[in-house]
Amino acid sequence: MAEYKIPEEFYYRIHHARPRFKSDVESVLLFMAGEISRLDPAPRSPFREQLNSAIRLYPGNGSATEKTIDNWRTEISSLFGLIEREGELQKAGRMAFLLSENQDLVEFFRYFLYYFQYPGGHLKSQESLKMINAGIKFKPAKYLIEVLIEGQKLTEDGKFGITKAEATHCIFNDLRITRDGQSPKITASQIIARQKTGVEYDNDGDVTRYAGDILDYMELADLARQRPNYKYYLNMANLDVLQAFVSSDNWFNSYDALYGQKDVTPADVAVYLEDWFKYVNNKLDSTIFEANILSIIEDASEQTTTTPKQSEFIAEVLERIRAKRASEQTIRTKEIGDVGETIVIEHEKNRLTKLDRTDLLHLIQKIPEIYAVGYDIGSYEGVGTTRRFIEVKTTVSRGKIHTTNFHMTPSEWSASDTLGQTYFIYRLAISSESVSLFVIQDPVGKYKQSLVDMIPRDGADIRYTEKSGVYEELLV
Repeated sequence: MAEYKIPEEFYYRIHHARPRFKSDVESVLLFMAGEISRLDPAPRSPFREQLNSAIRLYPGNGSATEKTIDNWRTEISSLFGLIEREGELQKAGRMAFLLSENQDLVEFFRYFLYYFQYPGGHLKSQESLKMINAGIKFKPAKYLIEVLIEGQKLTEDGKFGITKAEATHCIFNDLRITRDGQSPKITASQIIARQKTGVEYDNDGDVTRYAGDILDYMELADLARQRPNYKYYLNMANLDVLQAFVSSDNWFNSYDALYGQKDVTPADVAVYLEDWFKYVNNKLDSTIFEANILSIIEDASEQTTTTPKQSEFIAEVLERIRAKRASEQTIRTKEIGDVGETIVIEHEKNRLTKLDRTDLLHLIQKIPEIYAVGYDIGSYEGVGTTRRFIEVKTTVSRGKIHTTNFHMTPSEWSASDTLGQTYFIYRLAISSESVSLFVIQDPVGKYKQSLVDMIPRDGADIRYTEKSGVYEELLV
């Protein structure tokens, strides 16, 4: 079977910056969002020095070359939009605060993909100019979703997925799509026809990397899932989010006046760079883009590393949330926190049961938020009647991450200061691969012992290491 080639007159390979840390992108972004949100606005050069210093704090970067650090800075600030620019000043963008405060990587990647387009300020001005001169106007995530939806309609069983190679050769590198706006239905029908006849594609990683990146980011956004056949399929559990992408006409239009003009220079494109970073840090309706915790945790329950008891408990948690959603007719409001607290309450009951203190189980309680006492759960140590006051900090992601940052509100920091050794942070990391628990006792005390790092910001931004606490087996 002959290898498929795009007709030469329609071939244009679009591309974007690729992070050196892509294999660990979720952990890096979570860490850097916390660090960047601490930085004060400053002129370009001082801000760059601060940001470089923050990048060096990431594990493994202490001895990195200046070039490596500079590359990280460019990718973090331009590709992912964590930095905004106002004239001579640079500052942390809303995207940095969003991720640092919400600890929701799924939400972050949804925002990122919603805004991402070709051309865009994530490219060097000369590269954007080449795309403008070629007439390219393309929002990849939206188009991929549309193609996958149309493909489902065109197949008998309603199952339609595409590989990175198909996305590359049938969509990303074809001006009939990226310039001329070919109908997603036509594109889907062409891919299906080629699948039936066994058309082959150049599947080399260097060739498919850019379309592959977007598909991988769609998976991190829980919009698509890669199956063992290497095809990506839509995650229809998040239909409302998919529809938000499809129905949107959102577009960064500052470049539009440059199309068809003669003698346009990269400097003409660079004029709009500040506007681009304001654009990608726009406010969206977070009730749409927050992670669907049910979708993530269902995957965790199916992992081979999850024990039968954990799987059974996770199923119970899911049923409780579904029942609550049905009765209250709410959409994911506080579900990440609710799931985390539910898991910790069950963990506490089992911990006390193992200590032969079943007499205390009925006293474990979730504290209503309206009381603002600075902790989520009241429990017991298991020795005598010593109390344990627990604040649950939950992070959600598609892949397993290494979390080292979280935020404490003023009331939480004050409660820790007052309650001392009886105050605990339960750091819960929920991913589609696992659920892990890290416990920090007396965070204020740990800060005074230099075992955690704290920066005041409407409470306290906390950075911790394994010396700050202990990993505990999740007893569910």
